[in-house]
Amino acid sequence: MANLGKKWTCFSCAAKFYDFAKAEALCPKCGANQKEAPAKPKAVKKEKVVLQIDDDFVPEGEAEAPGEDALEESLGISGARAEGVDPGDLQMDDYDE
Repeated sequence: MANLGKKWTCFSCAAKFYDFAKAEALCPKCGANQKEAPAKPKAVKKEKVVLQIDDDFVPEGEAEAPGEDALEESLGISGARAEGVDPGDLQMDDYDE
């Protein structure tokens, strides 16, 4: 393929053309010298916004929670089962089915 040089887009008329590796890149449509193109404006960086959040979180250990006995009494549960005890007459095999 032939060496067409650098591809340009004219800043004046937006025509696309190759400079054919010449020293001056002149637009064939309007004759504007591309080396005299105005500098591109730099993008303005957006300022980062920090959102302030009111923190009302209380860790679980510091929260005032009623005791387990008070909860059981309020629900009408008396004599809670110990963990690991099978409730009622269900066998452990019945859970698998």
